[in-house]
Amino acid sequence: MPQISETPYGYEIVFESTVDRDTARRMLEEFRRTVRPRDGGFAVLVDLRATRTFTAEAQELVKQTILICREAGMGRNAVVTHSVIAGLQARRMVKETGIAPELRYVDATLHADWHDRALAWLIDGLEPGEPDDAE
Repeated sequence: MPQISETPYGYEIVFESTVDRDTARRMLEEFRRTVRPRDGGFAVLVDLRATRTFTAEAQELVKQTILICREAGMGRNAVVTHSVIAGLQARRMVKETGIAPELRYVDATLHADWHDRALAWLIDGLEPGEPDDAE
């Protein structure tokens, strides 16, 4: 099951394997218990580096989890990917839940400093950018 950690800016979610229906169902229940509104909203960092795919059933449950976050006040969010397929699936789920304007993707295969880039977006609103753009 993904690890959900509360942080000063909101939540960090680390997926540690492929997400099947049972894993997604447990995650949804954990989010229902854990995610709470905060004054001024909150940000979410989603680490998908260890995830290669989501089953179709899991995708529906993950979308419900995204909606729980949105309804609780999620603002900016960042998704870190390492797999083209997981990245495409994440993009589709995001589009279907309507959170795309506040979301940025960081490709960990292109950015060794993926965590710093994601936090810069979440905390300061700095675009993650492309490789070599800040050098």
